[in-house]
Amino acid sequence: MQPRERQQQLLKQLAQQQQMSVADVMTALTVSRDTARRDIVAVTEQGLAQRIHGGVQVLNFAVDIPSYQDRLRQFSQLKTALAKLVLPTIQPGQYVFLDVATTLLKLTQLITQKCTIYTHSLDNAISLATNPAVTVELLGGTLNQKNRFFGGPTTLEAVQTVAFDQVIVGAATVTANGLFYSDRDDAAVKRQALSQTTQGILVCEHRKFGQAARYCGGQLTQIQLVITDEPLTHTEQRWFPKTTEFRHLTEDDYDQH
Repeated sequence: MQPRERQQQLLKQLAQQQQMSVADVMTALTVSRDTARRDIVAVTEQGLAQRIHGGVQVLNFAVDIPSYQDRLRQFSQLKTALAKLVLPTIQPGQYVFLDVATTLLKLTQLITQKCTIYTHSLDNAISLATNPAVTVELLGGTLNQKNRFFGGPTTLEAVQTVAFDQVIVGAATVTANGLFYSDRDDAAVKRQALSQTTQGILVCEHRKFGQAARYCGGQLTQIQLVITDEPLTHTEQRWFPKTTEFRHLTEDDYDQH
């Protein structure tokens, strides 16, 4: 397929998905990572799409944070690769809080070590329901039907009873001021969970750094490990404590997927 044909195909696929990672472009066009990146540069330089960290999106992509189901359809290969990078952090016998983030839903499909998972995500609980290795503690409360998580006073009360070995969270956005989310109740659950662990783990795409959202769900001082698809800039790393560890995907991680 000639470059122009590939790029037209890329734009057709992008119109359906709204956003695509480099890995998504590789799969859609059956090309190497270098070719995918060149095609992304070509369509963005022509003003036909907008480049973002880790991929490309349609022009004038909505400034609102996409719904949970919309996010689940985006960056599927990227999310799976990130989930595999997170998996070894969960040790047998641990009590772990697992956030509602879609990358962490991918993680629930990979867990084989015996552990106890607390979550306010309906989908996480359903995914883990038939996993014999995992004891599932669903933090009940009021169900947010759009984004499929539980929140409110009942959820917060349940979280307050547990000292977690680690708390694994995603983020709608990350700034120097903390982790931010689009829903007040969701942010409150994460904020409470992070206050009850000495091992906070942030898992998210690098494109979410520096954007804006409304409700703070945690401070960066509560994060001991950051796992992203691309390396953070030196400025972004300085937002976190000096003791925070940073890990990111490599070419080998994508190849293993």
